[in-house]
Amino acid sequence: MVTETEPKRRQKPEPAEKKPKGEQLTPPPTRSRRRPAVIAAGVALVIVGALGSWWYASSARVTTTVFVTSGEITRGETIESQDLTTLELDGRQNTDAYTVEQSTDVIGKIATVDLPAGSLITPRVLGSTLAIEDGQSLVGFTLTGAQMPSYPLAAGDQVRIVDTPVAQGDPPADTPQTFPATVFSVVRDTDNQQWVVNVIVPRAQAADLAARAATGRVALVLDGGQ
Repeated sequence: MVTETEPKRRQKPEPAEKKPKGEQLTPPPTRSRRRPAVIAAGVALVIVGALGSWWYASSARVTTTVFVTSGEITRGETIESQDLTTLELDGRQNTDAYTVEQSTDVIGKIATVDLPAGSLITPRVLGSTLAIEDGQSLVGFTLTGAQMPSYPLAAGDQVRIVDTPVAQGDPPADTPQTFPATVFSVVRDTDNQQWVVNVIVPRAQAADLAARAATGRVALVLDGGQ
């Protein structure tokens, strides 16, 4: 017995999804390629930054020990070890202060200016002798032990030059004339047991004092409270 088969029905294709009008297709993102020069510059910046941080941290740990005054020092005083103390400075700080390794350049020198306590010791404030300023003169006196104190004199000492009578003469009836001066240097003549004391005086008095020094009729007085 022959049976008839029904013809297969064709399936209608599903309609394609319609996109709204005006919507555009967005292409997939493309991976951008960085230029080698840009990459190298970035790496260089990172390295420089790391080196800068390392230098800053390292220098912060480095210190320099320098000399400062332990107390007030008057112009003309000779610097001694007890006049000094030390201070730790940051290694990054730029200074010309003398370090503890340069003690021989400091001890024994003369303060050329007044130094308050805590002052840094630099080449600008030290010298071998005092400077002779404008309007001043240097006069030398050759004195025996009887014409000056036995106390050691030092550069910067404030003294008075006293006019004295002739040898074996009577003491003056009135107060003798005096001249203020500042000791510049003292040199001992061991052969003659004398001292040459150089003093700084006002220029207007220099000629008069030089003439008195030549006669030997002078004495030197050191006042206290300096």
